[in-house]
Amino acid sequence: MSIRLLGRMGAVLAALAILTLQGCATSADKTRGMRQMMELNRHDLALMEAEKHLASEVEGVMENMNVGLLRRLNKDYAGSNEAFNLAKEKISELYSTSISEQAGAAVTNDESISFQGYKFEQVLVHLYMAANYLSMGDIDSSRVELLQSQVKMDEWGEPKDETPFMRYFSGIMFEMLGEEDTATVSYRKAVDAYRNTKEKHGLDVPVMLQHDLLRMLARMKLWGEYKDYKSQFGLSKYKAPDTRGMGELVVLFGNGLAPQREEKVFQTYAPALALNVKVAVPDYPNPPVVLNKARLNIDGKYYPLEVVSNIDGLARAALSEDMPLITTRAIARAVIKKKTEEEAGNQGGFLGQLAMLAINQGTEIADTRCWNTLPQEFEMARVFLPEGEQDVNIEVVGPTGVVVDTIKQKVRIKAGAKSVISKRWTAPQAKTVPMQAVGGQLNAPATVLEVAAPQT
Repeated sequence: MSIRLLGRMGAVLAALAILTLQGCATSADKTRGMRQMMELNRHDLALMEAEKHLASEVEGVMENMNVGLLRRLNKDYAGSNEAFNLAKEKISELYSTSISEQAGAAVTNDESISFQGYKFEQVLVHLYMAANYLSMGDIDSSRVELLQSQVKMDEWGEPKDETPFMRYFSGIMFEMLGEEDTATVSYRKAVDAYRNTKEKHGLDVPVMLQHDLLRMLARMKLWGEYKDYKSQFGLSKYKAPDTRGMGELVVLFGNGLAPQREEKVFQTYAPALALNVKVAVPDYPNPPVVLNKARLNIDGKYYPLEVVSNIDGLARAALSEDMPLITTRAIARAVIKKKTEEEAGNQGGFLGQLAMLAINQGTEIADTRCWNTLPQEFEMARVFLPEGEQDVNIEVVGPTGVVVDTIKQKVRIKAGAKSVISKRWTAPQAKTVPMQAVGGQLNAPATVLEVAAPQT
């Protein structure tokens, strides 16, 4: 082989190596730093990373979801809803994925298909927007978001596509607004949704929800239905609480980080080529993180927080449902790419085939996009308290039973009103020690809202 040819080959290979390295970064790789900052509860630094990603993908649904959530954690509720609204509008625009995008995915990778988020993620956009409006005192706009989420789930018409916590959360908000009929309907639908989606996230109907539905049915004197649900729940001794002169504290706690998709590369047989091909698909390689527990401490009395939404389980179940289609598409893409390499070799010889091989390898990455700033799970507590100022402590308890952090909040409880505290903790057990290095006190906000509600 001549020196001149070797030189040409070397230049081509160097250029292709650069191209391949640039093309191999997955979404998981690009957002790893953002998640690391969240694991240290440095939501300010995580937001800076997320804003950088958004700057390069202004209309990206995932990018706006992440920025929206992180702006909320940094108490920028208006900015948060601005990002969430962009995500919501883009999701509506992408409701029907175009044929051209599907065709593009056949020759590049699945990231060429616009990200819309799974249905449970789309619903949670409404939840966060409603919570932001509540934080800003805009009750009417919050109600609109709640109604939009209900309409969306009703239009899907698939019990398995329900997001049960959204039904439950909506019921709480409608009850706060004094819309008892609507609240009761939401509680009923939430019970059904938890039952219909148990296989996805492993949650039974929360005990709190059982009590809430029974309490509302008793309040509305729907005794036949009340008796039926008491039997279904196995709560034969339940009695609606006497809450006269008391107010209610609702604590919503986002614990941990949703799982991150990673790339999984493996060899599989392609009948069209009669040989094995390499494919890249998304995967959740690690089991759910073991989270620290949380509890309320009010005047020395402890109240547990109950898991009301397992985001980890919903995410894994959604990917599992899609895997047959994702894998089929990846194999078909590998076949097409192999044929383009052969054709390039026929037309351009060894260098042509080598160039196409590098391009194909550089563009073959798994679609690891996901709303990866969500909590691993939502937990909640509802406590009736006497009127007056209350010192509320949300304690995060480590595996040895030691309290690793506490957020303190003074809340004025008013008779017949409800106060809501929203809190986020992102550090799993293995990450509790570094918290001391970033200041100890949690950076996530505690938002308190008081809304007049009918006397119970």
